[in-house]
Amino acid sequence: MLTAFAYREYHTVLPLAQLVRKFWVLDNAHNALAVTQKNLLPNGCFDLAFITGSGVAVRGQGGHQFLPAGHYFGGQARACVTVDLLPFTHVTLVQLHPWAVAALTPASVAGTADAILPLQYLLPTWPPHLPPAPGLPERAVLAFVEQHLDHLSGTQAPVSFLQQACQLLQRTHGQLSIQAVAQQVGCSRRLLEKRFHHHLGLTPKEFAAVLRVRSAVDTLHRPGPAPALAQVALAHGFHDQAHFGHAFRRLVQQTPGRFDAAAYVLPLTGTGY
Repeated sequence: MLTAFAYREYHTVLPLAQLVRKFWVLDNAHNALAVTQKNLLPNGCFDLAFITGSGVAVRGQGGHQFLPAGHYFGGQARACVTVDLLPFTHVTLVQLHPWAVAALTPASVAGTADAILPLQYLLPTWPPHLPPAPGLPERAVLAFVEQHLDHLSGTQAPVSFLQQACQLLQRTHGQLSIQAVAQQVGCSRRLLEKRFHHHLGLTPKEFAAVLRVRSAVDTLHRPGPAPALAQVALAHGFHDQAHFGHAFRRLVQQTPGRFDAAAYVLPLTGTGY
């Protein structure tokens, strides 16, 4: 039976929740029509994407790319990405916390921002095919990740350090100064920048900028009367509305005044990050 496109989310519990924030699904598996212009916003997390079916066309800072069925690693995004799901295509995404990659591999992800690469780039031992599982198509991914991802993670020294730094910025919606973050985790600003570059592929300043704008998106997305943009700008640490508008356009690819939540794939519950 043919059905329309569907979006689903699955949240995680410990110990997996130390690495995986959630699973999210773009399901066009039973639709004979393509689903176009699905806009995805950066949120400071990495994604592992598992595509079955006809494939996905992606447009973003990294250019235009067609992804056939397969397994992929999505680096940190710095601007909105638009995807078109071809007919009979299903995508399961594993949203990794920003510190998770450091737990999975000591390899550098510098240069992967805005890139989508074969998953073997990040995890060379990852199997090309996952064991089948009953139920919805994403169940095979959920079952495999729940059983094996924690075993793939080691005890890499930077993880605790990175987790502290990232969570400080997340809790303050990107508004804590980078110098203050370095002081609170007990390192120099230079070392903090080196670790972020190696394990996130972003500078701490870029990471904080993503969090600030995503927090503003959450504010604009809340039900109720639309808040004044000047108030949103000040509440999220921008000097003025013009500064806010510039940062918002760079990430969302739209002005704050024209932002339409219906045009984006936004979380069903909770915040953008």
